[in-house]
Amino acid sequence: MLRNTVTCTPEYARRLPEKARPLIRYRREDFGWLAAFPDGSMAMYDEGVEPLLRAGQPPELCADHLIDRLSVETEFRFRAPAMVWLEITRTCNLRCPHCFVEGGKARSTELPTERIMELLDEWADMGVFSLIVTGGEPTIHPDFSDIVQRAYDLGFVVGIPTNGTTLTESIIERLPRDDVIISLSIDGLHGEGKYRNEGEFAYVTRRLAELRDRGFNTSIMTTTTHQNVDDLPVIMNWARDNDISLRSVPFIPMGRGALHRDLASTVHDVENTARFWIAEEEWARQKDETLGLCAGKVLDFLYTMVFATRRCMSGRGVCYVSSSGDVFPCSTCAGSKVLGGGNVQMTSFAEIWDADDWLIRKITWDNYKDTCSGCPINDDKYFCTGRCPSQSSILNGSYDGCGTTEFQRQSIIRREELFREHIMSEPLVELRRPQADDSASGPGRAS
Repeated sequence: MLRNTVTCTPEYARRLPEKARPLIRYRREDFGWLAAFPDGSMAMYDEGVEPLLRAGQPPELCADHLIDRLSVETEFRFRAPAMVWLEITRTCNLRCPHCFVEGGKARSTELPTERIMELLDEWADMGVFSLIVTGGEPTIHPDFSDIVQRAYDLGFVVGIPTNGTTLTESIIERLPRDDVIISLSIDGLHGEGKYRNEGEFAYVTRRLAELRDRGFNTSIMTTTTHQNVDDLPVIMNWARDNDISLRSVPFIPMGRGALHRDLASTVHDVENTARFWIAEEEWARQKDETLGLCAGKVLDFLYTMVFATRRCMSGRGVCYVSSSGDVFPCSTCAGSKVLGGGNVQMTSFAEIWDADDWLIRKITWDNYKDTCSGCPINDDKYFCTGRCPSQSSILNGSYDGCGTTEFQRQSIIRREELFREHIMSEPLVELRRPQADDSASGPGRAS
């Protein structure tokens, strides 16, 4: 079981979402304690919170111990990732043009199942909270069900991204329901011939509804592209009408996507994608109340940490392990094959995570001062994702250039306008500006 996991009080358990296990996951950090609650909230606390966490108390009773100041040195990191993507195979039955790992053929030296199970034990001992079991198509792996069950038994919150076509009845029957979310892709890029002549949208929505009705939390994954921009409202409306989560990511020309740059959204797509995003945000804030802790909520916490600490959480709060054992700071770095930290077939994960020379941790927003100077979104009212070394490497061939396309820049401005109009008139969290000692106030929520 995960280190420092406790069953919450009966009173707290009674108000949790239906498929959330009543487990509080927490671990020691340099500042005190990091805790993930079964209702989906995460926070950082001082040392005095320990007896409350051990007693299974809810977050409101721990609030007096929230830290209000965090010392952030250049190479700041958590003692372990809050979330890990584990690619158990690159094998896939599809050849999607946007696939960042170029799924299809297995890597030449893929991790044996024995090493995968050892990794799960290592992460449980370190206190990792959330695990994404991915591929390729993860359900093709012959030991997929055993891997998921082991992760569940250890106490992880588990996410399963899949195209759904190889998610057989025997696999479904073996999967745990609580603390597991199954995500299927709808983005019009998978090849209609693979969906039993139904077409992608009809097939995937039918499978999602079936999984929902069988007791799973389910979610739609959508990659937004120039090609599918007109289909986004249909996807959004179906998700909302059928009580299914939705999360989108923009197309990035990496992996196989580097060969299909025509899929990238253009400035002509700004209005439609921004309105899709605001509808996604509105639905997430409603749907999230019915979900417990999940990968999306862990990422929300880490996005807030990006804003609060003024540095990416890749390699600091998350990481990606490929099926050959290579450790990358995040999925984008894995797709662009940059900033790797080591290989778990040659050393333990903890040694890689604890290494002092991982380049990703030497890069902060300070590296982008000249790059960002004069940019219209270089302002705290905007949450620019362009200070990204992996995206910069794709667009510029360097780690400290702008990782934002003109479409993304205009989209961020339009999203901010819509966010203030539809969701929150003053969306910025109250964070004190870093002083000379390079410290930041504790996390709130960024737009």
